Amino acid sequence: MASPEVLLISAILNTQDSTTAVMAGVTPEMFYGFREEYEWLSKHIENHHRTPSKGAFRENFPEVVLKKDIDDVELFAEEVKENHSRQLMLKGMKKAQDAIRMGDMKRASMLIHETSIEVEGSLLGGSFDSDIFTDFEDIEREVLARKKRMEETGFSGIPTGFPTLDELTGGIQPGWFVIVCARSGVGKTRSLTRMSCAAAFSGFTSQYDALEQSRAEIAMQVHAFASSEFGTETFKSLDLAQGKGYDEKGYRRFLRTISTRVQGKMHVADNRHVSIGPATINAQIKRNNPDIFFLDYLTLMEGADDWQSSANLVTSLSQTAKRSGCAIVTAAQVNRKGAESKEIDLEHLSVTDRLGNDADLVVVIERFGNCRTVVRMKVIKFRHGPSGYTFYLKFDPNQGVMEEITYEQACDFRDMEASEKESEIEAKKFTPRKKGSFAATAENRKAKTAPIRRVSAPEDSPQPRVPRLPSKRPTAASKPVRRHRSESD
Repeated sequence: MASPEVLLISAILNTQDSTTAVMAGVTPEMFYGFREEYEWLSKHIENHHRTPSKGAFRENFPEVVLKKDIDDVELFAEEVKENHSRQLMLKGMKKAQDAIRMGDMKRASMLIHETSIEVEGSLLGGSFDSDIFTDFEDIEREVLARKKRMEETGFSGIPTGFPTLDELTGGIQPGWFVIVCARSGVGKTRSLTRMSCAAAFSGFTSQYDALEQSRAEIAMQVHAFASSEFGTETFKSLDLAQGKGYDEKGYRRFLRTISTRVQGKMHVADNRHVSIGPATINAQIKRNNPDIFFLDYLTLMEGADDWQSSANLVTSLSQTAKRSGCAIVTAAQVNRKGAESKEIDLEHLSVTDRLGNDADLVVVIERFGNCRTVVRMKVIKFRHGPSGYTFYLKFDPNQGVMEEITYEQACDFRDMEASEKESEIEAKKFTPRKKGSFAATAENRKAKTAPIRRVSAPEDSPQPRVPRLPSKRPTAASKPVRRHRSESD
């Protein structure tokens, strides 16, 4: 049987069609037996802007036997790519086996991960280029599809639940790669949960992969947002987590009716105890067919050990989003430099610079001063429009509240919270004490020893014998002897 490389070269020369192979992503590096021949073919097309004739090819490579009646360029292009992917996989597995024999399991895992990304990249097709002034049908279809989504949902993309962000972006579009970054404990997970809820509430299907929280914990946060949005009673996520302080009958009734009010779906995967990588995400996208994928969060993924591996991971996620048409939103930490900076920028994203380069949208969450109930969101990168927009959110995730407010309202909440803190400090400092109490006695407050505790003995217990102290009156031995005079004296 002839080699797929010879069959592809024959099909290109027979049909004079080199565009199909280029669009399929075939490169000379994918050839192992006839690389020189395909390099000559590619350079001829690049230099002369046409496919060479079979006679010109035979003049340069008389030993190559071309196949007649072979014209399926697309079929043999895929076979060449598959053979190249097989060679890459075998090479990568051999390196991984060597690492396993050496006992370096971490390196073996990294090699397998890098090989899977390389194989996945080799199977991707090439770019599609054409004259946009004459070949406009695909562009027209895209514009009409966005117009239809705008008429149906109010946004051309998937709403985030934050009006200013949706107004700026038109919603998250299919194939976007979005980063939500913040310092630890500011609200990355809650923001992703809120965005996922907004997508489901608007009729879209979202996939949420939690890498540090359980499926039940994410569901409790979702129930807080959903009950605040649709329910007559708000169920606090902390009360649900602690199993107290909520109406059990009302909660059961809420669980059995919420599916009739939510138009979309939200798949939640608990991946705390398993390793998740690009292959897992691809499988979930194919299985559940979501419109948007939330990953919480990036640096917990398999293979995010160093900047190079993380860069490959980011590239793979970005390519997955664009290839599948499923938008991917992931949370990321801020590096040490960003934690010490007043303003967070792209250079402050942790792990790798590729995050800021590959992302379509980067949003930063920051505290508003020392206020606990208000956070500030800022768009520091928007590939398709202006950036630098800032808006404010009332942040009470326990109550299922993460809603946009004005700057004036944010300042009022901040001032009110600061005033309450001052009142609490003053109340603790000047609380009056009962007169004569132990706490109010200055001498006892200064004393470090505890007061004496008196314990009475039971009535039937023998009374202790108290030794009698010597009397101060003189005894007979100590008295001087008074001698009386006798008559003889």
